[in-house]
Amino acid sequence: PVGYQLANGRAEMVDFTALLTNGHVWVQFPHVFFVGITTASFFIIGISSWHLIKKSKNIELYQKSFRIASFAGFLGILLLLIQGHYQGQYMAKIQPMKMAAAEALWNTEDPAAFSLFTIGNEKTREDVFAIKIPGLLSFMTHNAFTGSVEGINDLQAEYEKKYGPGDYVPPVAISYWMFRIMVGAGTLMFFIAAFALYKSAKGDFNFNPIVLKLFFWSLFLPHIASASGWIFTEAARQPWIVFGLLQTKDAVSNTVPASNVLFSLTAYTLLYAVLLFATVFLWKKYAKAGMIDHEPDSDNIETVVNKA
Repeated sequence: PVGYQLANGRAEMVDFTALLTNGHVWVQFPHVFFVGITTASFFIIGISSWHLIKKSKNIELYQKSFRIASFAGFLGILLLLIQGHYQGQYMAKIQPMKMAAAEALWNTEDPAAFSLFTIGNEKTREDVFAIKIPGLLSFMTHNAFTGSVEGINDLQAEYEKKYGPGDYVPPVAISYWMFRIMVGAGTLMFFIAAFALYKSAKGDFNFNPIVLKLFFWSLFLPHIASASGWIFTEAARQPWIVFGLLQTKDAVSNTVPASNVLFSLTAYTLLYAVLLFATVFLWKKYAKAGMIDHEPDSDNIETVVNKA
């Protein structure tokens, strides 16, 4: 948080400009923007692929939509990966415990290795089995293959001195695997978009039906990446709801009964379930209908011409 002061038991804004120049905003906003472009592009790629499989009417239009979406998708995911690199560096600087949890990095390392696969013991805070690439995490954090990356144990000791006794370690397993699902889905989208663009730019749409089906199912990849990314964000920030100021356990209301929370959560879940059902129903309906021919209305054309 920036641009605030603690007064009268609450945080009060004192500098609106500081909010606009908050470093977190300027790494998060582009990330969300590029996610939107990528999600829309892969949706169009998926639906276009379905019509290419079915050899629908107006096949040339679906080839064109496939080609345009491939270009937009490749550009979106490329910029997303580049921006994600800098967002990760910002995270390592501002919330180093989140980065440590994402990598299951128990102790500070220099150079720090990137984990391809780790099975760890959260109780003893040590690796049971790990496959790592030496120096890569340092490069991701410092743009150099040397450089210190703080580990969970060292940060826990530091936070105990700074904030008092307590457990400041987030759920490592959830953070670690959600981060990998997010990055893995993003990397897969990059290669899918690159291949789709390479083929469609040459006007070659003679895809194997299996490849077209893979293109269709890839429309779910952005949603998988987004969901896992949000789970990672919320899990790896624990135990903080406002980092360094307010812990989640202290933000829980002492006056709202559990029954009210259960009711609101149930209502919220049911409402979004209905919205999800309606969304999928409409997606399916209009995606299957495809592009509909509209004959020009000669009477309307004559009216417009006469008015002109």
